[in-house]
Amino acid sequence: ADAGLYRCVAENEAGTAAKVVTLALQSAPMVVVTPRAVSVRTRQRVLLHCAVSGEPTPSVEWQWDGEALPEGPRGRILPNATLLLPAASPRDTGTYTCIARNALGSAAARASLVVQGGWEPRRVRGSLIGVINTREFGVATLNASVLDEPRSGTTAIRTTISGVPRHVGSLMRVLVTLMAPVYWSFAHTGGDVPGGILLARGTFRHESQVEFGTGDLLSITHLARGADASGTLLLDSVLSGSVPESIGEATLLLQDFSERYVRTGAGRFSGGSVQSFLQDGRLARARCNHTIEYEPAPGLQPQRVQHIQAREVQASFDPASEELSFQLSTSLDAGNEGDENGEEGAGIPRTPLLPCLVSPLSSPDLDECRVPNQCQHQCRNSEGSYRCVCPPGYRL
Repeated sequence: ADAGLYRCVAENEAGTAAKVVTLALQSAPMVVVTPRAVSVRTRQRVLLHCAVSGEPTPSVEWQWDGEALPEGPRGRILPNATLLLPAASPRDTGTYTCIARNALGSAAARASLVVQGGWEPRRVRGSLIGVINTREFGVATLNASVLDEPRSGTTAIRTTISGVPRHVGSLMRVLVTLMAPVYWSFAHTGGDVPGGILLARGTFRHESQVEFGTGDLLSITHLARGADASGTLLLDSVLSGSVPESIGEATLLLQDFSERYVRTGAGRFSGGSVQSFLQDGRLARARCNHTIEYEPAPGLQPQRVQHIQAREVQASFDPASEELSFQLSTSLDAGNEGDENGEEGAGIPRTPLLPCLVSPLSSPDLDECRVPNQCQHQCRNSEGSYRCVCPPGYRL
């Protein structure tokens, strides 16, 4: 409060003299960076503003992922300490730190930047092996194409699995879960929501579990191994278990569905969905659970809750060519923080995962709350669903 301008005035019979001095109180630096999180497309301009105060006037340095950021064509520091990236590229993704120093100390503030596009693979290639209903089948080849459709705000994904034996191919039509790691990775994102392919950089483990109302149990393990030289994501899957034999001869029609994923730790998501399909005209439901684990990239902070929508879901099997096909359109948005607890938390699994349950709607409503350990605290059943509710002061 004492800092400011002071004027000293001296007077005598010969006249008046005055002198103005400035009193500046020394202080350690303070730093604020805005915005704190930025998500842009390739070639977009990025401005990270660094507001600095302190006396003496602090010097300013920018760092990228803990290393000094050299000035050049990729970025430069403006006179007001703002960092300018004229045309961001995916390699610019990371954590940016503005550091201010003077004789009394130093201070730092950080911002995260995600640059989407450019390097992202647009195709998926891999293998599928396993055992279904005690029938082992050899290596099947998986190929998927990804087409982003900005106008509709979705990504169209088409997957074919070749070399699937006839005795298991028709059973696998109901397993849209086989596409889970693909649509989690490539779902169209909006705003500052980083997609799965950016979070995991194409390397992750995805576990799924399905249990049918008949008691048949199926587990699927997916391993994504990054992209090859052509930019194709490599994905290998192993499945084991059983599917109701009645599905093999049935006419199936898959329905639109949504999934919620909750970040349960660094580099870990748990997700669940309620899926519906028509089996010979009878509506059935499936609750499916997933866990995803990956090595988190520096500077990327995913939203606590992710919400995926899958539309126009189709599946078919051609016995002549032994080819299984899936297709859907998908998008990903940030869920509300409230989605992970209370009544908004319905359908989100907790570790350990509970299996998916499938039952025809023509039968009496399944009381999911009778399943052991369905909810940690209170479970409320409703027609076709259930809700997990926490007492005050608790969160799922």
